[in-house]
Amino acid sequence: MSKTHTSMQTQGPTTISILGKGAVGTALATQCRAMNLDVSVVRMHGSPMTSGSDSFKEYTLGAWLKGVSEKKPSSHWVFCTVPDDSIPDTVERVLDSWTHVSRDPLSKGLQAIIHTSGVRTSQDFERVKQQGVTAASMHPIQTFHKDSQSLSNPFSSIQITLEGDESLLPSLVVFCEQTLQAQPIRVTQVQKQQIHAAAVLSSNFLFPNLSLASALLRDADLSPDILDPLVQSAAHKALHEGLTAISGPIARLDTQTVQRNLDALRSHPTALKRYISESEFLIHQLTELGHFEGKSEDLQDLRAVLTKESERLSDE
Repeated sequence: MSKTHTSMQTQGPTTISILGKGAVGTALATQCRAMNLDVSVVRMHGSPMTSGSDSFKEYTLGAWLKGVSEKKPSSHWVFCTVPDDSIPDTVERVLDSWTHVSRDPLSKGLQAIIHTSGVRTSQDFERVKQQGVTAASMHPIQTFHKDSQSLSNPFSSIQITLEGDESLLPSLVVFCEQTLQAQPIRVTQVQKQQIHAAAVLSSNFLFPNLSLASALLRDADLSPDILDPLVQSAAHKALHEGLTAISGPIARLDTQTVQRNLDALRSHPTALKRYISESEFLIHQLTELGHFEGKSEDLQDLRAVLTKESERLSDE
């Protein structure tokens, strides 16, 4: 490989366009602009907002592509940050709209296209690749909200999975490291989907329990901050040590403590139901690990307490 070719491989974008102005798209646009990149935002639905001194340049899809076809920017990357299920339709809209504004192949207007879906892969861009555009998927392993752009850099130090064209990935690695200040991980399509499923299990599925715990504390005029050290420690141990590191009344078969917990939760039916179902699931997992060997009587007592409370709830 020549030195010239290597330089081209690692050259980052000078112009960024972002399709979709949701939480991820806005955070990405904000960080790219903070790093002095030329950023445009394409509104896929509705009218663009009037540009102000602190606003991004916003366009409709048609107006954006018309401008791109006229300027033919060099090193122009497009990030597709629309909802996952909208990616195929967005690709079709881009291709269809491009044929109305230019007879050139799409690669004359954009050199790379990247989506930010956690479960979809670069295969969504097969038709775009046929027109000479390189493609990849780039998934930040982080939860983004509408206020994420208020952070100094919501991408700082987080992990980002990368998958796609080998000719694009070296440049995308550099972009993640230098522009986003994140930690890129090159993965296969299978690994990418496993990571996203694991991320949902470890993030989204925590929300019901943690939000219920927060509500319980607030009802007692207490701050949820009380649980911060416990939650952080438990999350670290669960990720790195698994169930072997678990403690608490279920693991100890402490039936009396469990009963007191159940009594305390009776004024919060949703939290009570969650406590029972999570306890039963944990018992199942620990039983499979052989955690309760030689303790069948104590285990039976604990299950009886949970069953009795569950039946009481069903009768109400």
